[in-house]
Amino acid sequence: MSRSRSVVFFLSYFLYFFSFWMVLAYLPILFKSYGFTDQQTGFAIGLQSLSSILLVLPSGVFSDYFSPKRTLTLGAVLYCGYFLLLIVSRDFPGMCLVVILGGVGAATLRVVLMSLYLKLIDRTGRGKKVAFLHMGGYLGFGLGPLLGGYVYETYGAGLMIKGGLILSFAIIPLTLFVKDAPPVVFSFKDYKKDFKEPDALFLIAAVFVLGTHFGAEQTSLSLLMKDVIGLSKKEIGVIFFLLGTWMAFLVPFAGIFMDKKHRVFLLLLVGLLISGCFQFVTAFTSTICGLLIVRMIHTLGDTLAILESDVLTAHFFPAARLGGNSGLIFCVRTSAIFVFAVFSGWLNQVWGYKMPFIINGSMVFAFSLIALQYRGKVFKHVQLKS
Repeated sequence: MSRSRSVVFFLSYFLYFFSFWMVLAYLPILFKSYGFTDQQTGFAIGLQSLSSILLVLPSGVFSDYFSPKRTLTLGAVLYCGYFLLLIVSRDFPGMCLVVILGGVGAATLRVVLMSLYLKLIDRTGRGKKVAFLHMGGYLGFGLGPLLGGYVYETYGAGLMIKGGLILSFAIIPLTLFVKDAPPVVFSFKDYKKDFKEPDALFLIAAVFVLGTHFGAEQTSLSLLMKDVIGLSKKEIGVIFFLLGTWMAFLVPFAGIFMDKKHRVFLLLLVGLLISGCFQFVTAFTSTICGLLIVRMIHTLGDTLAILESDVLTAHFFPAARLGGNSGLIFCVRTSAIFVFAVFSGWLNQVWGYKMPFIINGSMVFAFSLIALQYRGKVFKHVQLKS
């Protein structure tokens, strides 16, 4: 793929994460200001993830069968509609409908952008190439909440959401310059066969566990920073900015390391181990500096786990069917986000904003530790046989 085509993907991914996190980082605070309970807030945040399951798998398969480029443009239009309706909606039932639309549009963009990119890049140096796209996402993840927090604190939520609308609208013309991929002959049997492999099933399990920690964070992290540690919206934005910049700095090195010394699942599980440990520790931070240090170590694990999960998706599944297969992997991840976002909302209301991090961190850490031992035995067995 040419450098100019790669830049189009980079910019699209950057703008998607920028606009998405510019608003999502403050949605729990916004919903609380509308009078939503913690349980309603958790349900609405989780519903945004769950709604993507409705259409992301069909859209992934559709992109394989028909046109990834056109599917991408459609997703961008739906994503713009989400911000437009978010400006006018205030009541809980209406907001649930809005976040459903947002989940569908956002998931279509996320899945088709990544799957099409994986289809078009060469196998050589795949880790480094995927890391380039992730760098755009992490920069957007950092800059979006930074700008969103400043605008929200200074001018109010309305202007923050309108800023997200403008940025999301800019994605539409970019999708028109994305290179399309040739369609494939549709067959459910082929997709079913892809997911019967043991490594593919293990990847699904790891991605589900990875998704649970996003559910806890999306529902509880901003509220923990605001109501427990006492940060302002601007300070919350600075935290997100520093973490996003940190992850953008780390991911190229992770990609290079992955290409040179790649042991299947090792970086994913080590990343989950680090992430789970410091997810737990997050609950016991009480200052902005302590929180930043803990979350920087936590996001080191996130960077490894997220990068490896995308690289392994391209590794285990045929390139021609990456749209549908990536869609199914994303469905697993978003199901986990929904389950733990709703659960975290209940925990927040009953036990406070620290408890989701304690429970989720313990769960992710335990899974990754057991999985590392299991994969180590499998690897030794393969070595002895060879």
